[in-house]
Amino acid sequence: MKALLGHELARQRELAGMTQVDVAGVLGGTQQKIAHIEAGRGVKPLDLEALLDHYGADETDRAYAMDLYQEGRRRTKRGAFSTRFRQHLRLLVDMEPTCRTYCTYNSMVIPGLLQTEDYMRALFRVWRPSPTPEQIDRDTTDRLARQRVLDDTDRQFWFIIDEAALRCVTGSPTIMAAQITRLAEAIDRPNIDLQVVPFSVGYYLGRSSDYTIFGYAVRTPVSIVYVEHYDAGGEYISDRKRTDRFLTLWDQQKAAAIGPEQTRRMLLDLASSF
Repeated sequence: MKALLGHELARQRELAGMTQVDVAGVLGGTQQKIAHIEAGRGVKPLDLEALLDHYGADETDRAYAMDLYQEGRRRTKRGAFSTRFRQHLRLLVDMEPTCRTYCTYNSMVIPGLLQTEDYMRALFRVWRPSPTPEQIDRDTTDRLARQRVLDDTDRQFWFIIDEAALRCVTGSPTIMAAQITRLAEAIDRPNIDLQVVPFSVGYYLGRSSDYTIFGYAVRTPVSIVYVEHYDAGGEYISDRKRTDRFLTLWDQQKAAAIGPEQTRRMLLDLASSF
């Protein structure tokens, strides 16, 4: 919500024909302070009021901005579904059912929203230090519950997977055959598109980075990108210059991948080979 508010304030500033430098004096700060606000770092209520006044925001725009501000201040309720997950994943889990479009690229593992239970358990067992059987049971139950978001046909999900993720046998050949069959079945769902980038494509941009783009169909469409990192638990990006680069990368990877129907045939052939 802070990111959406930042984008909305940038939209109102641009409509008013002002630059970040023009506005900095209103808050008694620098251009960097305005840039931080518009990047979704948060804004104080008095500063928000001052900006809206300076932009000449009408009643509708003012109410919309204030609603975003109030939503951004809400704390996650105790016992909420996202609180079952590790701290760095809670925002991710909250965003999955709120975005309009969900686009994700995976290079070495099957995306979590499409994993079978056996595949999940096989992944959890290779973690070090090893989780307990009880922890694996809890994590598997929680990850399966996340998949219910796919039942919401008002949201569009698009997955691009490198062939390496399909060829890396996780658990056993039987587990992989069932997992790949699950992927082929997912293509038939009305709100899911799935493409594979085959080895025959060779090298292509972004192959080493797994990321997800959350698209929000607000007044000015906003994208927020989550990039996975092994050591830091992931990074959330809302700055428009950086998110635009990921949107361009996504288009390039879609072009490198084979189409959904070709992907279905490839998946079914591969599943039968295990």
